[in-house]
Amino acid sequence: MLIAVNKPIGLTSFDVVRQIRKATGVRKVGHAGTLDPFAEGVLLIGIGRDSTRRLGEFLKGDKEYLASVVLGIVTDTYDPTGKVVEKNQFKMPDKERICSVLDQFKGDILQIPPLFSAIKVNGVRMYKIARKGIEIERKPRKVTIKEIELIHLTEDGFKMRVCCSHGTYIRSLAYDIGRVLGVGAHLGQLTRTRVGDYTLDQAVNLDKFISDIV
Repeated sequence: MLIAVNKPIGLTSFDVVRQIRKATGVRKVGHAGTLDPFAEGVLLIGIGRDSTRRLGEFLKGDKEYLASVVLGIVTDTYDPTGKVVEKNQFKMPDKERICSVLDQFKGDILQIPPLFSAIKVNGVRMYKIARKGIEIERKPRKVTIKEIELIHLTEDGFKMRVCCSHGTYIRSLAYDIGRVLGVGAHLGQLTRTRVGDYTLDQAVNLDKFISDIV
């Protein structure tokens, strides 16, 4: 069984897998693409051996997000869970300026992953190294931003919609956009609205799904 779950804020992707594994009694449960604990939205879950084998095709597929970018504040994780490392006074850019910068990120780009990420370096997750205060060299990776558009301005920044390839870090995208704007930024909120053909409208509430099983 493949099912799109609306992951709530506060849970890790593995928390969701663990809850579903416990509720269904099925050992073989996996997901197609990690969502950070502060993020919410579509988490595609495979239940059973046949379904988990199919997750790879979705893992490498396109994903779509709604992201809130907070301007003027940079954190070490590039998201709201991190320590503030930079604050800047600035005049809020207008829509035209923001749209012009967003356009610069369309297509194939080289992106440096966040220091606090699950990428392995010599067999160790990078975030474990970062927590020790060690900063290591991160190599740029090519990703594709297929669509990026401004939704609206907010009190502290703006909201955007992004459709992108596998391996794209929206946190890094927010950070890079802040740098180009010249004010710094971090990712304030993130909702994944689509994984492949599975949309947020189709996603089931996690608690309801588990209670229906139990």
